[in-house]
Amino acid sequence: MDADKRMADLINVTKRLIDVLEREHELLSDRRHSELSVLLDEKETIGRVYQARVMGLQENPEQLEGVNEDARAELKELAVKVDDLIRRNARMLEAAMFASKRIVDLVAEALRDTANAAGTYSKGGSTELPQNKQNTRSNAISLDQTL
Repeated sequence: MDADKRMADLINVTKRLIDVLEREHELLSDRRHSELSVLLDEKETIGRVYQARVMGLQENPEQLEGVNEDARAELKELAVKVDDLIRRNARMLEAAMFASKRIVDLVAEALRDTANAAGTYSKGGSTELPQNKQNTRSNAISLDQTL
């Protein structure tokens, strides 16, 4: 593949990656987290192709010798945009994961509190423990004395 075709290929892959990242950003901004999984395969595939192309060029930069300056400038501009979108989306994904984890933790805490609140009846018919015995609960035991 000649240098111009390699450059055109890399520019196209970069544009596709930008498109996916922008769609991901939109979903994250709109808090439509359940729809993110739809983009995951596409993002992963395009990301791998992009990474392979960039790594190939880093290993053999002479592959792009003779490419016109306009194409080089366009690729540099697109690369900056990709980097910006990746950083921004990473921050948004991290915030979404933190919020989701916090919600799960709050639900788990509420369930634990509910589970601990149900106790056995006292002699007075109450389920509440006296203040000095808040951390201890006894289980109801009955004995069958008809042997």
